[in-house]
Amino acid sequence: MAASSVCLVSGASGAWAQPEARTASSGAQPTRADAVQHAKQAAARSLREAYATGQVKDVMAGTLTSANEVSLDRLPVRSAASGFRASVQSSNSAILTAKGLPASTGNVLQVRLANPQARTALAEGVQPLIAAEPSDRQATSLTAYRPDGTEVKLGATAPADVPVLIVGTDGDRIVAAGTKVMSGGFKAAWPESATAPGNGTAPGSATAPGNGTAPESATAPGNGTAPESATAPGNSTAPGSATAPGSGTAGKADAPQGKSVTRINNIQLHKSNEEPFWKGGAEAFAVVSGWDKNDKAFAEPALQLPYLDWTGVDYHPNQNLIDWGHFGYDSADLVFLEEDDGTNYKDLTKAIVDALLTVTGYGTTGIPLANTIMDAIPDKWWTDDTDELDQVYSVSHGAIAKAQNSGAPGLTYFGASGGSNISIGLSNAFIPKT
Repeated sequence: MAASSVCLVSGASGAWAQPEARTASSGAQPTRADAVQHAKQAAARSLREAYATGQVKDVMAGTLTSANEVSLDRLPVRSAASGFRASVQSSNSAILTAKGLPASTGNVLQVRLANPQARTALAEGVQPLIAAEPSDRQATSLTAYRPDGTEVKLGATAPADVPVLIVGTDGDRIVAAGTKVMSGGFKAAWPESATAPGNGTAPGSATAPGNGTAPESATAPGNGTAPESATAPGNSTAPGSATAPGSGTAGKADAPQGKSVTRINNIQLHKSNEEPFWKGGAEAFAVVSGWDKNDKAFAEPALQLPYLDWTGVDYHPNQNLIDWGHFGYDSADLVFLEEDDGTNYKDLTKAIVDALLTVTGYGTTGIPLANTIMDAIPDKWWTDDTDELDQVYSVSHGAIAKAQNSGAPGLTYFGASGGSNISIGLSNAFIPKT
């Protein structure tokens, strides 16, 4: 399983302190995390037993020499391994239930070779070590087992000549299913906000999207200036249009209808990459929320960020992030999180909806919606404090447009946490309706 991310985006103004980091409570892990961990351990035990009896031994090396990971339900096994199949199905059902995901999600259990440098050894028949990935991603040691059941303790550094097979969950599939659950819940709670007006005009601007009309403050709190390097891919023109974002043609009475959006040009995580070898990349998702044109807080459909895997890597997704046609104010906050074994997406949706439905009137509470959302999520859902990656407050369409009209690719915003764990380059675009 790869550690996964959440990005919540919500609208508010001003610079604010980041909510306190989520930390694991002393004693037992959260019930949901326990359920997921127990299911992973059961699947790992079944895999070890199937390997020991020769039911998967012959196919394991061949499967993992061409790929680092494979779904357990697609692992070629002998017909005699019906018990293994049944165990995997049972463990998978337990995980889906614990995480509030429908049965239609399918299998989310997988096995991966955690130390690819030992691939040759696996192919040559070296007995692997098999382990379940810990739910606590701050763990510094791992208990693995040889096929005969012998226990082996592993540190943070991978062995070079002994294959380590990690049974975990498919973070991409979980996040994809989870964002679908959340999107359905948000659309049900805010049906009017789920459909954007067709003229593409951004909030706070009587002129075209991206025309450079910025608020009196040219820069949002917590943001830096746009980098002077080359423009990010796909930044110069809107899709299907010969007009560049910020030209001022979109949104006029005689212009085609469409959407005024803010895109992610580039994004990077800056946390230390010194992590145990069994950890995978970070699968991310985002929730966009803010204040609608009726002065009510709302959340848009959730957004998956499947590319955001590793720290220190500058990703250029050119992905649409904010649809400004839904906003009544020129401000949005971003909150980035990591998906946790204890997260139940159905309950997470309800917590966010219940919190936002209590807020009306832009700025009346003095608290950003980002903080409102985070405070609504119970601490017990997180097994460690790495789940909350960072927050960015007060993203402004007008400020980004002003930067683009000055020749920059957009604006780069930085996280509000100490050390700024995240930087994100944003640009505006107009997407014509065809």
